[in-house]
Amino acid sequence: MTDIGSVLLYSQYLTPFQIEKFTYLFNCLFDLEKNSLIEYNDMEALAEKMRVYSGWSKDSAHFQNTLDVMKVFFECLIDQAQLEKSASAQDDVIPTWEEALKHKEEPIKAITLNQWLNMWGKLCYGSAGINDFPCWVQMLPHIFFKVIDYDKDDYISINEYRRFYKDFVGIPEKDLDKISQEGFRAMTAGGDYILNQENFDFCFANFLLGRAIYGPGKYVFGVFDNRDIDETFQVIYNSDDEE
Repeated sequence: MTDIGSVLLYSQYLTPFQIEKFTYLFNCLFDLEKNSLIEYNDMEALAEKMRVYSGWSKDSAHFQNTLDVMKVFFECLIDQAQLEKSASAQDDVIPTWEEALKHKEEPIKAITLNQWLNMWGKLCYGSAGINDFPCWVQMLPHIFFKVIDYDKDDYISINEYRRFYKDFVGIPEKDLDKISQEGFRAMTAGGDYILNQENFDFCFANFLLGRAIYGPGKYVFGVFDNRDIDETFQVIYNSDDEE
């Protein structure tokens, strides 16, 4: 579990559950080399994992587009972290010219977990939907939709989501049917909607912005606190409001 007290600046706007979700993205999906950093090699590894899962050839348009998106996403991550570093450096008192040059000569080449959480805290603050995020974040649900839509018919079925949970995310077999059924129910409003790109974008935005365990977004990857499957929603009353 991440030490919330060690996360600085904009990450203070994230709830513990958001920190859990973004930490999962960092550790399990983006830091594939498991060195506590997101580097460009991790982007290539994630694109390759998507390629193998989807059965794309290395020269396919789907794979080349995914590589391009991962490259742009990483470059924007670095730019965002560099901006934060520059803003922080302006607030610091740099005592010597040598120290000033040192600051300037150290470009960011990889993203730490704290930088990652801080970035998401800033992006989520004041956002209400996927269109409030920059375009390089909006590309993520499009890439994941293409991966999950294994049949390439422009909507995701429950069997496709079950396969994604099992073979891409790695949900244990004993939990697979239960989470697949509840997750698909939540993301389609009980079957009232098909899970096309537009509705998946909504669920992905809820994944990013959802501050508690209730909501369809947490089932985009399906690995979080799922006790709400068996428990009734608990209303928390504030005794001060009853006076």
